[in-house]
Amino acid sequence: MPDAFAIVLHSHLPYARGAGRWPHGEEWIHEAVLGTYLPILTTLHDLRAADVPFRVTIGLTPILLDQLADRDVIHRTVQYIEDQIRRAETDHTHLRAEGHVHRAELAEFYSTIYRSLGTAYVARFDRDIPAAFADLARTGHVEVLTSAATHGYLPLLDEAAVHLQLATGRRTSRQLLGIEPTGIWLPECAYRPGLETILEEHGFTHFFTDASMLSGMPAARGRLRRSPGERDRSGGALAAIAELERPPVPPPAERPDVFRPYLVGASDVVAVARHPDVSGQVWSASIGYPGDPQYREFHRKDKRSGLRYWRVTDMTSGLDAKAEYVPHAASERVHAHAEHFVSVVRRELEAHRERTGRDGLLTVTFDSELFGHWWFEGVDWLAEVLRRMAAGGPHAATVAERLAASPPEERIELREGSWGKANDHSTWVNERTAWIWHELERMERRFADARRATSSDAFHQRALRQAARELLLASASDWPFLVTTGQAADYAVERFRSHSLRFHRACELARPGTADDEVELRSLEHADDPFPDVDPNDFAAGAFS
Repeated sequence: MPDAFAIVLHSHLPYARGAGRWPHGEEWIHEAVLGTYLPILTTLHDLRAADVPFRVTIGLTPILLDQLADRDVIHRTVQYIEDQIRRAETDHTHLRAEGHVHRAELAEFYSTIYRSLGTAYVARFDRDIPAAFADLARTGHVEVLTSAATHGYLPLLDEAAVHLQLATGRRTSRQLLGIEPTGIWLPECAYRPGLETILEEHGFTHFFTDASMLSGMPAARGRLRRSPGERDRSGGALAAIAELERPPVPPPAERPDVFRPYLVGASDVVAVARHPDVSGQVWSASIGYPGDPQYREFHRKDKRSGLRYWRVTDMTSGLDAKAEYVPHAASERVHAHAEHFVSVVRRELEAHRERTGRDGLLTVTFDSELFGHWWFEGVDWLAEVLRRMAAGGPHAATVAERLAASPPEERIELREGSWGKANDHSTWVNERTAWIWHELERMERRFADARRATSSDAFHQRALRQAARELLLASASDWPFLVTTGQAADYAVERFRSHSLRFHRACELARPGTADDEVELRSLEHADDPFPDVDPNDFAAGAFS
């Protein structure tokens, strides 16, 4: 087969509906809609209309989809876009009056962009971003991946909670998109041996991993089985053993190849590794394109409007030393960087074919929010890369398309780990976050007890479903990540504790014999209302179930 290239974008934001505005909270969603999702959607829809034969794989986490479809979030997003337009127009008037001609032109530049994106949101996409992505999926231009419901860090959750995350996540994606994703983005690319068996049970066919986790160890045919009573939060994932059912399968003949998808363990689930060096052309702090002096500086904002009028200038200079942003100069760098990136992809694939005599799939993965939001010019760069790939190759394929055309036959066992620091779990479980994991364990135990004890009475079942929602929300990987990195530690602690408190109260209301407190239950349901069809029975097969 010919070589192929896959670009994979992972889209995720923590649950922030109604949970405050700037600097942390629901405004995260509004910023991402205006800065990332609308620019990507308009670009991809325009490329399709121009008959550019592009293919992209895009992950949309269920909790993100749920919030993008929420009526209140949609209303406040429209208000946010209108506010950004007003800020740009006000800046244009003031800056021109103050004699800042170039900056006034930039304000008008922003006003034009925001008006165009606002019109696209309301008129072109009918305020329905999930449907706009699904439309691209139905024509084969985009493969949509799902994820765990709230981006829970799966290796450190009890198996019952993993089942709840996966079942709720896939159901939500199916309901909001009208399609059935078969690929999954594992939250934080976090994996432990045996997880592939659970993925297979839920109908998933492929996921993505870091190249460092390709170990090349021989894979035995088996299924995950929990060791009775074993839970280890301090040194890694939960303990598990493989119950062998079929003879071992030989390992790859050579060292694991990052250009080659592999069947994982004994399953029929495929792992696709990202190419670290090519991905680094964007991600790397030292050589990554977003650090170019001509690109817009993200971190410096105008004190009056919050708009950004400066460029990177110099990665070592302070924010006060930044020069003014020049869009046409940035556009020239977009074309140069797209040309360079495509040449790097072609060179790597050619070298792989010469080295191995085999075709290759070169995969790069990025957070969607990098494009447009953090890296203002990133969406234009993406469009230019897709145009160049369409014109001169290699073929840009979705991962599902490539796997269907060339099913992998070799098996591998992956190392346990994640994309985090040292490729282990320490970014999420450490001295600062240990209390979160102890509380989650307590919540998992209590939910298992509540599920067994709750009657079939409608009120008590509603309360149990609300407890399931709160357990899912508390299990999000975002909270320990934000605590560890310090980016929004106090906010993350507050959010985790609020979900924990609501969880325990919902469990109380679900207890047999508890009086029906309709007002309190409605209050809990109003505060946290994702996943209307959450099923407590999906919490199964774990140590606590």
